[in-house]
Amino acid sequence: LSAEETAKRLKAALVLTRISGLDAEKSVKSLTAAINGFTSAGLSANQIVNKMVAVDTAFAVSAQDLAEAFRAGSTAEDAGVSFDQLLGLVTAVEQKTARGGAVIGNAFKSIFTRLQRGTTIDELQELGVAIDATMSGVQKLQALSMAIENIADPTVVSKIKELAGGVFQINVVSAALKDIGSETSIFAKATQTGVQATNQAFEKNAALSESMAH
Repeated sequence: LSAEETAKRLKAALVLTRISGLDAEKSVKSLTAAINGFTSAGLSANQIVNKMVAVDTAFAVSAQDLAEAFRAGSTAEDAGVSFDQLLGLVTAVEQKTARGGAVIGNAFKSIFTRLQRGTTIDELQELGVAIDATMSGVQKLQALSMAIENIADPTVVSKIKELAGGVFQINVVSAALKDIGSETSIFAKATQTGVQATNQAFEKNAALSESMAH
């Protein structure tokens, strides 16, 4: 990195540290993971921190959990999931399960990997899910949610969830599918909040400095 880019990233990491409660080393690692995970999006460290803080402010999820969840970044990008969409998914699952960000991030890593396998897609199609390999990760989750709504047999529903997440990620899969199919979807609202984020982190940091000065 150039000296200028290093300075910018360090400043963004320090703001994230102050707002989220993460230590400085974890903030740097989380930011780096988010930037490297979504290389095609070309997001700056400042944009990433502003998006996390905007969602932290609007929903019952912490910037710390959002930051820690971004270890799933590169897997999500490979699955055609945008930075803002991953923010939305993590927020929805966090509010419904109260799992930690690192656990949710790892769960989505596993889910997106499974849903990209041809064998998993074939098995889901056999169970009546309108899913195919050309879909993005979010479109696949939406297809699963729609299929589950129309299936009366709980055994088939369980099988679909297990195929998507494996035995250990059932809670995260269930929470994500329940939310993504809801008319009051937290995923949709949190994704939009991320898209519309401007300068929330640096404004919040300035406000903190102001209140401490008094």
